Amino acid sequence: MALTAQDLDRFARSPGWRASRLEVFDSGAGKVIVKGQRAPRHPARYRLLNWLARGMGLPLLKAAPMHGGARAQAVEIERLSHLRAAGMRVPEVLHVAPDHFVMQWLGEQNLASLLQARHPHAMALWREGANALVQLHAAGQYLSQGFARNLIVDEGPQPPRLAGMIDFEDDPLEVMTLVEAQVRDWLSYLHSSLWSLGLPAAQLDAVLDEFMARESAAVRALFFRICDRLGWLRLLPATRRLGREVVSLQALADAAHRYRQRHGAALTPVSQSTESDRTR
Repeated sequence: MALTAQDLDRFARSPGWRASRLEVFDSGAGKVIVKGQRAPRHPARYRLLNWLARGMGLPLLKAAPMHGGARAQAVEIERLSHLRAAGMRVPEVLHVAPDHFVMQWLGEQNLASLLQARHPHAMALWREGANALVQLHAAGQYLSQGFARNLIVDEGPQPPRLAGMIDFEDDPLEVMTLVEAQVRDWLSYLHSSLWSLGLPAAQLDAVLDEFMARESAAVRALFFRICDRLGWLRLLPATRRLGREVVSLQALADAAHRYRQRHGAALTPVSQSTESDRTR
């Protein structure tokens, strides 16, 4: 089924998405979501993040520009088109207007909320999300905001399953390479989920190794280098009084440090090993 002329007229007249940017409707094409345009964000917030990225030597932490307006809408529509063409689970774009567009509605529940609620299928859903990243990267694709909140879960079937991924208003390839964008996906996913996943360290390490083994050699090598840079953050004070962001960053850094320890010898460049042997 498709959107009707009456549907499109109702969407265009609605004040809901103009006030809150997003509005869900029942339509001839089923449940859809109308997304309005966001005003451009002030560049000062990007300058600070980019300064931190340079200072830490982590280019993949650079902010991808959030252009806002018609340009951001065009970026999102293009990215959704490319991802669907590659077989990824993202909303289908059903209609484009000058100041909004209409896409398939995937659902209201997201992975981050279910992890925090200790859902009985939380671990299976987390694994499904990690598997989606591997498949996405194997297809030469990448996310924009790879946080657990942007992975939508369909609770209709039992057990529940991942319905798809959302939020593509920015394009990381404007400021970084494909491999950097793919490793950035992993950092965003782990940062937004590990603290609430609640896995014992040994089990988490085994699962992370399992998925990294399926990534490209370039992604694994860059992920290892990033882990080397992030490890010291595990020494942040272990208290929730500093806020959830610090706790989640500490959880990521802890996992990164252990990954660095496990894989240091395996990922040491051959040239460095050879040079070291010569000087003994």
